[in-house]
Amino acid sequence: MTETDNNDFDPFLRRRLAEHLRRLRLERQISQEALAEQCGFHRSYVSQVERCANNITLDNIQRLAMALGVDPIELLRP
Repeated sequence: MTETDNNDFDPFLRRRLAEHLRRLRLERQISQEALAEQCGFHRSYVSQVERCANNITLDNIQRLAMALGVDPIELLRP
């Protein structure tokens, strides 16, 4: 990694994803367990993502977005 790469790294991206995920889930009145089931995840996985305890893959971001009815960019936007 170069110094420029470090400057481009967003340490808050996980937090941003977690906040958007939780907000959208609560707006839709979906429990973590129900969302996990819709996505085919273990019930604790959504909790881990919302607590920033998991480095989620792009595929899983897409699965969550589809279950919430939004474009994946909505989970990552500033």
